[in-house]
Amino acid sequence: MKSFLEFKSIQKRYGPVTALQPFNFGITSGRVIALLGPNGAGKSTLLGCLLGLIQPTSGEILFEGKRLCERDRARFAYVPERLVLYPHRTVWENGMFFARLKNQNAEELERQLKRVALYEFKTRKTRQLSKGMLQRLGLAIALCGRPDLLVLDEPFNGLDPVLLETFQEILREELARGATIIIATHSISAVEPLATDVVLLLDGQLAAAGSLDALRSAFCEPSLEKIYHRIARGEVVPHEIATAAKATLPASVREAAGTAPTAVDLPRFGSTTLQPALLPQSDENYLANCR
Repeated sequence: MKSFLEFKSIQKRYGPVTALQPFNFGITSGRVIALLGPNGAGKSTLLGCLLGLIQPTSGEILFEGKRLCERDRARFAYVPERLVLYPHRTVWENGMFFARLKNQNAEELERQLKRVALYEFKTRKTRQLSKGMLQRLGLAIALCGRPDLLVLDEPFNGLDPVLLETFQEILREELARGATIIIATHSISAVEPLATDVVLLLDGQLAAAGSLDALRSAFCEPSLEKIYHRIARGEVVPHEIATAAKATLPASVREAAGTAPTAVDLPRFGSTTLQPALLPQSDENYLANCR
């Protein structure tokens, strides 16, 4: 299957500090990718490279088989963790400013504000909004124009349980129309009902990448949060699973494996043992092997 996005030997260094070790993985379209990892793992650096905010030291990102360019990024939408708006302007004024930058009209902004239940607050100044309302406004702005790729950084912060459910339902609707969604978050319980795939970074390295079902199958564990903690502790996937995963990757990614690990060496915290931890892309019956 052709990848929607491919990260090929992507690396970022800041002088002597390596924020991202070289690695390869691909993302197919119409999926929800949970980008996980502790603080300092490299999630923001990876997103910065994808969005053109950070120039990688080496490697490349392919979009629909071609090197990613600024024209392609016009099809992306991004909601940062800290949304910067004009505080003394209203919800509507801020929304229209960004909608026009995306060549979208007032009708599209109205539609999206209604989806996130903010239209009734359109005359309220953004400095008067709660964190959860700001999150919803950021999502409404991002959804204007039906982006092909939606990138969300900690989108669940400040959402109460009712609004969280509404937020999740909107993302399911976007998935149903064919959008691809990347969610970087520490809130594993909020992203797990949405996620189809998982990318887990540790210390700038790719610790695990593949379908959520494959993770569950490999660990005989239905809880993503428990799996996350087991990987972070160094309880990694058997080598044969990592080897099988290579066959599921796009050919261009497999070819790049000569210059960067495809089955990534994951250090066990507290020891020098290295274990491969790349997962296959799919496993329908994730509990079948656990019986």
